[in-house]
Amino acid sequence: MKDVIAILGAGNMGTAFYKGMSQHLMKVRINVCDRNREKLEELDAEHAYTDPAKAIIDTDVVLLAVKPQSAQELLAPLSRDLTDRLVISIMAGIGLASLQKMTRSATVIRAMPNLPARVGRGLTGWIASPGVTPKQRAFARELFLAVGQEIELENEALMDSLTPLSGSGPAYFYLLAELLAAKALKEGFTETQAALIARETLVGSALLLDSGAETPSHLSVAVASKGGTTEAALRSLEEDNVPTLFSNAIDNAIARSRELNR
Repeated sequence: MKDVIAILGAGNMGTAFYKGMSQHLMKVRINVCDRNREKLEELDAEHAYTDPAKAIIDTDVVLLAVKPQSAQELLAPLSRDLTDRLVISIMAGIGLASLQKMTRSATVIRAMPNLPARVGRGLTGWIASPGVTPKQRAFARELFLAVGQEIELENEALMDSLTPLSGSGPAYFYLLAELLAAKALKEGFTETQAALIARETLVGSALLLDSGAETPSHLSVAVASKGGTTEAALRSLEEDNVPTLFSNAIDNAIARSRELNR
């Protein structure tokens, strides 16, 4: 649908989208903008800018990939030029109404990707303002698929739940990897061995789940032989109320997400 897109911000997410789009959206020209020249040099983008105003000239779509606290300063001088653009924001905590006010655009999409987008396995939840056309929605879906999978939400309130579940979710996974490695070290394994135990156990388990053959509960049963070590560990986790603690942690994150939403 679109011929030129500008990415404002070359941080983790901006870079992930640039690389994914470069591989999967071959007919699209991508202007990437960041005030830090070193980031642009590392990215080696063909169309690189340090001036946002120049980066959005002749663009059809503008992807906002800057920190939320930088949004007002960035968008204030650009809003006059964004009124007829499809604006896609991956900034956390800024709602559709605020985005429309800051950009003066009636066609705005709010999205929440996660860090695995860096390796093309991200999950992006998104919601569009009423003015976004079917063709624009189709393009947005294609853009998100360039970095992984996507789910379109019908209720913006779900973004406050998606952020702690999917956006923050990788951190829970990495915490478990740290805990496994730390325990392996304590048991006498070397640092290299401990890191390998944690990484390969979790990555292998994720790949098995990704095969789609069985649900997490079925796979758990397959590991936990009756009367065995896994059953003992899972029983201990249940007795220590770990499922409730984990649920409470996410509830706290959801509450914080709602506080930050504006």
